[in-house]
Amino acid sequence: MINDLIGYRYNKGFLPLSQCGPTILDFGFIHSDATYDVCPVYNGKAFALQYHLNRFISSAEYYKLELPDINPIEIIKELYKRNQPPHSGYEIKDAFIWMIIWRGHPPSGNPRDIENAPIEMCFYMKPSYPLSIDGRVMNVHLSDHLRVSDEYYRQEYKNFGWIEMTKAQLDRPEGTDTVLLQSYDENITEGPGFNVGFVYDDTIFTPLKHCLQGVTMRMVGHICEDHKYRFISCRIKNDIWDIADEIFLTSSSGGVTATQRSGKITKWLQKEYLERTKSDEWTTEL
Repeated sequence: MINDLIGYRYNKGFLPLSQCGPTILDFGFIHSDATYDVCPVYNGKAFALQYHLNRFISSAEYYKLELPDINPIEIIKELYKRNQPPHSGYEIKDAFIWMIIWRGHPPSGNPRDIENAPIEMCFYMKPSYPLSIDGRVMNVHLSDHLRVSDEYYRQEYKNFGWIEMTKAQLDRPEGTDTVLLQSYDENITEGPGFNVGFVYDDTIFTPLKHCLQGVTMRMVGHICEDHKYRFISCRIKNDIWDIADEIFLTSSSGGVTATQRSGKITKWLQKEYLERTKSDEWTTEL
């Protein structure tokens, strides 16, 4: 089914998804010289689209990937239309919109000839999947694997450098679903594709450093602000793992996701987040 989808490739237009990606020579592929963003779509409406577009633009600027002069919202709307009946043989209401920009390869093929490598970009959509299956809680393990530090490159900008998260996921104990990684100074960071929140002393804490500042966690911050519930983004030592009252995950794929240590605050956040995915204030009709 995914192979039948239509994507958009800059300078080439709307194409089968299989023709929209990089080649094996592109620096975006062989050097991870790329960035991306993923916006969720609920029932035909993109959620927090401008937040995702703003982060995509900021990430591209950070990695010196100059965005071409396009109208991304119009491309996304047309992309969504082309992957619906009667243009396609199936209907997608809940989806992910992917935006990717990467460096191609220069005619010389020299990996230091970066300035002469063209900038490539594509947009595509695919059916969404939940972080957890059937809404069940995620059994999370605190891994000894270390997340790449902000001292190397700033994790607030999205990147494809997941190797340490992949290794931690593969090394997780039997019976666990996923992992949280730590930093070199024993602070909590993030997991493969999600942020983490800890409820302790009537306050929600989430890591500030060595992790992506996720849009979904940002939405949790808005919820807390609206309801005057304390929300703090800061460095969090790993001992919070043992003392937190609740632990929850946030991601574009799962919204607010419960773990084996979740409770009433997590349920409240899930309800509030779901209401926002239906609100005209936070959604864009596609």
